[in-house]
Amino acid sequence: MWTSVNRWLTWLHRWVGVTLCLLFCMWFATGAVLHFVGFPELTAQQRHALSEPIDLATLKYGPTVVQPYLRGPAADVSLISVAGKPVYIVSDTGLPPVAVDAASGQRLADFSARTAQTVAERFARARAMGVVGPFLYDQWIVHQRFDPFRPFYRVRLSDAARTDIYVSARTGEALQRTTRQERVLNWVGAVLHWIYFTPLRQRWWAWNELVWWLSAVALLTSAVGTWLGFVRLIAGRAAGRSGLSPFRGWMKWHHVIGLFAGIVVLVWIFSGWLSMDHGRLFSTGAIDPAESERMYGMAQSDVISAASLTDVRSMTRATEIEFRAIDGRPFLVAWRSNGGTRIQWLDGLHSNAVSAPLAEAQLLHALCRAWPNSIVRPSAADGTDELYRRAESIGADALGVDVLSAHTLRVYVDRQDGRLLVVMDPSRRAYAWVYYALHTLKFPALLNLPAVRTVLVVILMVFGLAFSTTGVVLAFNRLKRQLSA
Repeated sequence: MWTSVNRWLTWLHRWVGVTLCLLFCMWFATGAVLHFVGFPELTAQQRHALSEPIDLATLKYGPTVVQPYLRGPAADVSLISVAGKPVYIVSDTGLPPVAVDAASGQRLADFSARTAQTVAERFARARAMGVVGPFLYDQWIVHQRFDPFRPFYRVRLSDAARTDIYVSARTGEALQRTTRQERVLNWVGAVLHWIYFTPLRQRWWAWNELVWWLSAVALLTSAVGTWLGFVRLIAGRAAGRSGLSPFRGWMKWHHVIGLFAGIVVLVWIFSGWLSMDHGRLFSTGAIDPAESERMYGMAQSDVISAASLTDVRSMTRATEIEFRAIDGRPFLVAWRSNGGTRIQWLDGLHSNAVSAPLAEAQLLHALCRAWPNSIVRPSAADGTDELYRRAESIGADALGVDVLSAHTLRVYVDRQDGRLLVVMDPSRRAYAWVYYALHTLKFPALLNLPAVRTVLVVILMVFGLAFSTTGVVLAFNRLKRQLSA
């Protein structure tokens, strides 16, 4: 029976390998590039640092002007500057944002190309060469997080880096930035590695299913190959052969390298497959709206009702002003270009603005409202905490909290505005280890040794690429023989 099973597995490994061998090579080669050059991203901190300050002298309407456009109790409201004019932005999950002119009180239609050019030039402190758009998709804004802000304008700057700034036609915000070097390197890095081509990726469900199934088949053939490699080794030893492999030529190289690289390939393909999990096997860390509402303790309509025009005008030198609540208390948070924030309470208990993050005790008390009858305490700032932060793209300034209930949760909260960032149950924490740590080698012991980790990653990528290359040669030779037969 085992002889028959192994014969069938050999056939499966051979022909699936012929089909996917180039994919394996591509994954290892582009993975090495991706280690050094990530996909372009414009972070919130960078946006706040580069955006122009709001001209509060032209502010004529307080935040209550957006009341008709609040479509849910958890809608976000902020005040920004668009080409020198103050604009309220109302955002709600799953719905397009609404822009309201804070000088006239009127809802704004999509912004023009001229406005987008002005926004980009002020954002980058450089002259523009031209504007393209509006359009819905291109390679660098294909992710679904950009969906509410479509369409976009792409503004090419006249700088040496050939920078492109992407400005939302809906909100007038600069939300993405790329340089020529990033674009070129990503075509041989992230785009190929993730199979991230715009026509496919813009249809998230199709991209998700295709990459998940391709990775699953690749994982299967890797597991079969690893099994067969050790079966051949054991059979050779039982027959009295002294070498590691009974084969010759490229097959010998494939077998011998596979004995050492097979586990590496298997683990890397497995962890890469998990990057496409999206809730299939592990939880997603998504925030329950009921928990966040209890934590904030106040609907957005009540927050903006508590904020007067005078309160908003007092937040000078802000590049963005948010209207928030925590533990049932409304406040304004002003982001500044130096990365700092200024908080103004709106409940009359504090007369002065505070240039500091929210107090830890206040955040813990608010979390007790979100998870009643649970023990809430700050989490330990150890290597495991650092792993979770990196896996979830959470900054070091966020507050990490353990919520001890039926299942211990690890919760992260933004200290600047009180926003609940992620809720990690045991399933999500396990995912951080079996996907993120395994796939990037960002284990706690290596997080503070970036040079060592880079050397290990490069060695393993070269090892995997060499092994995959032998598979490509064998596949070519097999097809050549089949076609000439």
